[in-house]
Parts: sequence; C-alpha cells; structure tokens
Amino acid sequence: MTPKKFELSCLRQRCCLQGAHVLSDAELLALLTAWDSKPSPDAHSLAQLGGLHGLLRREALQLAKLPGWGKVKACTLKAAAELGKRLAAPEPPADKPIHSPSDVAHWFRCRLQDKERECFHALLLDSRNRPLRDLQVTEGTWTSCPVDPKVVFSACLRHGAPAVILVHNHPSGDPTPSRDDLELTDRMLRAGKVIGVRVLDHLIVGREGFISLSESGLM
Repeated sequence: MTPKKFELSCLRQRCCLQGAHVLSDAELLALLTAWDSKPSPDAHSLAQLGGLHGLLRREALQLAKLPGWGKVKACTLKAAAELGKRLAAPEPPADKPIHSPSDVAHWFRCRLQDKERECFHALLLDSRNRPLRDLQVTEGTWTSCPVDPKVVFSACLRHGAPAVILVHNHPSGDPTPSRDDLELTDRMLRAGKVIGVRVLDHLIVGREGFISLSESGLM
C-alpha cells in the first residue's frame, strides 16, 4: 500500500468512526478529490488559495486549471459545495408568503456570498407575496452591477408578478449600501409605481451579513 493510499484510508476510517466534523478543511478536500495519484491541496496550499472561501469563489473551469486538478475534481467540488448550500439554506417554499427579509436573505446569502462579481437578482412574487420565480438579471464586476429596470419589470409583467424583491451581493463581504445602490433602488421604486409593480425590498448580502433597505428606512 502506498503512503498516499494509506493516508486516505486513515482519513476514511476517522471519518467513519469519529465523524466528518473532526477532519480539517484540507482533509475533507482530500476525501472529495484525491482518488488518483494527483495531489490535492494540503493545508499550506489551501491557505495560499484563500482557504475554502477562496477556493469556492473560483468557477469550475478555474479550478480545473489548478495543479493536480482537472474538470472531474473541479465539478465534484462544486457539486458538493452546491449540495451544502442547498442543505444550509433551502429555497423559500413557493406555497408560503414572504413575511420578512430574513425569509429569503439567508438563502440568497448562501448562494451569492462567495461570488467574485456582483450579481443582481429579482425574486418575483404573486399577489400573496409567495415566490414565483428567481431571476438573475445581470452579473457585473467586483464593485458594480449595472441594471436595466426594463429587464426586471418586463419579467414581472411576463410572469404576472405584482411584486418583487431586489437582491444583490457585495463580493467584499460588507453589505453596507453604496450611493449607487440607493440611487438604483430609487429608480426601481419609481419605475415600479408607473407600471403597477410593488418593489417590496432591496436586499444586499455578503459574508458579513445582509442589509434590508426597507427595514433600514432607506426606501
């Protein structure tokens, strides 16, 4: 038995006997990806990549280019991360009304907090404030995400949504709204009033938490 295989067999045994929670980030990563002779990132190289958050911020094609990886390992890791997100923050049920920002903020935060770019979403709601559809409107840069109100409200009209919740992320992790965020919210509110669609809230999410502009009195 090679040292590599022996090490992995020990990890599997510890996982079975003691539970996966006793393993380090690097050891968990090894169990997921080290089924061949190519090395997975150890604790040092994982730290150089920015830890698990830094690793998961990369797209699958970026991960595939890392030494010892490839598309199979990259997709395995991304699939495992996506399952974890769905378990940690299930999608808001379509048969229950949205009563508060926290009803959807945790879900969007889990989905968007590791994105390298700002992503703008519109959660379309029915007349009882139940989710109809989540629409990713656009993807921007590290610091901005230009949004055309026509895209949002044409989707609302197309799907018969009389209300909408706006959501976007801050890749920096800090959800504090910028001046551009406040100006965009104001444009959205005015456009919604013209066509008869209620803009209930604008949520900004990041690794440090979330901010509801409605609850903060900023809209």
